[in-house]
Amino acid sequence: MSLPYYDDLLNGSMVFNFKLSWLLGLTMSYGFMNYFAGLGCSYLLCFSYITVILMMNLISFSMTYSLINQWLAVDGVSMLMEILVMLVLIMSLISSSKDFIMSATENMKSGVEAAVSLVSLVCLYFFIMGGWMDFFFFFEFSLIPTFWLILKWGYQPERLQAGIFMMMYTVSASLPLLIVLISMWGLMGTDSFLLVKLVGAKIFCQASWMWIVMLLGFLVKLPIYFFHGWLPKAHVEAPLSGSMILAGVLLKLGGYGVLRFIWLAEIFMGKMVLCVMVLGMWGGFLSSVLCMVQSDLKSLIAYSSVGHMGMCLGSIMTMYGMGKLSGVCILFSHGLCSPCLFALASSTYDWSNSRSVVLSKGVLRVFPIFSMFWFFFCVVNMGVPPSLSFFSEVYSVCSLLWLSFAVCFPAGLMCFMAGCYCLYLYAAVNHGCGSNMLKPCKLISERYLYSMLFPSFSLVLGCSCMDFFFI
Repeated sequence: MSLPYYDDLLNGSMVFNFKLSWLLGLTMSYGFMNYFAGLGCSYLLCFSYITVILMMNLISFSMTYSLINQWLAVDGVSMLMEILVMLVLIMSLISSSKDFIMSATENMKSGVEAAVSLVSLVCLYFFIMGGWMDFFFFFEFSLIPTFWLILKWGYQPERLQAGIFMMMYTVSASLPLLIVLISMWGLMGTDSFLLVKLVGAKIFCQASWMWIVMLLGFLVKLPIYFFHGWLPKAHVEAPLSGSMILAGVLLKLGGYGVLRFIWLAEIFMGKMVLCVMVLGMWGGFLSSVLCMVQSDLKSLIAYSSVGHMGMCLGSIMTMYGMGKLSGVCILFSHGLCSPCLFALASSTYDWSNSRSVVLSKGVLRVFPIFSMFWFFFCVVNMGVPPSLSFFSEVYSVCSLLWLSFAVCFPAGLMCFMAGCYCLYLYAAVNHGCGSNMLKPCKLISERYLYSMLFPSFSLVLGCSCMDFFFI
């Protein structure tokens, strides 16, 4: 009879080997998609891989933080984020038909799939790092392929400014985080999350300014209001695959970092925590108001991401168990819904050659099936039952209400404004007549529809297995 520790180690190794085989199968299916088989066969293959890994995690679900080896460690949240990365990678590769056509016709544009895969691979390793120095390395290394993706495959000359904005915001906030992590390493003698947690992390978090500096790098990456200036610029200038990876995966690095370091440092509720929470909540409400006055589709969706991440931060900062569970579920549901909205915005641009909310109208009359997907993801984004977004927002508001009604008030305003701008987005794009100044295209690639099938089922049917998403 083997010891429980070695059983956990063996199970962790099996999970990691299964992930490697999944990535190999995904690469092979993508190769068949481009050279041999049709898109439908490839998508069914990817669907089967995702189904198997979901079933495996449901069967061997564990709430413990388990070490795979001396570098890698997993728990329920990291496994959920790993699955999110894989799903967004599939969606971005299938949706980026225009980028692949450009890659085939222009030598300078080749390699977009390599950049997307590299960003996803870095994020996969980020979520399973067992030491905070490796954790920080992959956290910052994700900026390099993202900057490359924006700079090389962006559609407008302003992409250089957007890339520099993103680098300056994130690197400037991460430098104090690096100093704190190095000082923690020198003080504790190790950078292992699990070992420091077992020893006792309260040694280095007595001063509130230290964990504020520690969380600042993650708050900029999340981002919260007042630190969000880089996000709309990066979304507007990035190609479709870059926007989908940025909204679906890269923003989740900040949320996961906040969760991990709150768990490590055992941060308790205080005045500074309350200030950060109120800043995130009211900032989310202001960004939701700004969505109503945006003229660019991608910019509107980007500001809606700031609002959702503000709600996520507020629920996590309540320090309640329900707040943490709802925050994780918001990360996952937003990670599936927001890339699909960017894919729909790109499909509208392919048809009308414009991202303007004023000019891009009449999708319902021309492409009813796309209008159906617009309606579905708009109502999911505003949190309509029985979607995962609805349950995550309900539990988030409940955790905030337990803390204080004053904190719950901006959450209610944020939910109301989310409904307003989602209805505005759907009505503006799908109803009305197209502008005479545009020369619309008669066809839209069916790849957009294929990429949104599995996320739509996950967001609706996820309510039947909420114990998997509320971790």
